[in-house]
Amino acid sequence: MIESRKNYRDSRLEFERHLNLLAELMEQGKLTIAEGLRHSVDGITKVRYSPNKRIDLNTVNEMVRNMAMMASNQNDFKEHD
Repeated sequence: MIESRKNYRDSRLEFERHLNLLAELMEQGKLTIAEGLRHSVDGITKVRYSPNKRIDLNTVNEMVRNMAMMASNQNDFKEHD
């Protein structure tokens, strides 16, 4: 039996949205990174796009994943105020 990959696609699109939101918040200066976490900036700068303009998930490390999820949660929280 073949499993549906719909959930995989939805979660990937949502994760890419979180990563793009992280980049946007950083560009706008709404998200800053403490000096002690400079190694996390290295992870952000290593994120690359694949030829089809999607984020290459192999270039995203765990620190970037966590930061993207936190930025998304923080942004969602502010939108509900």
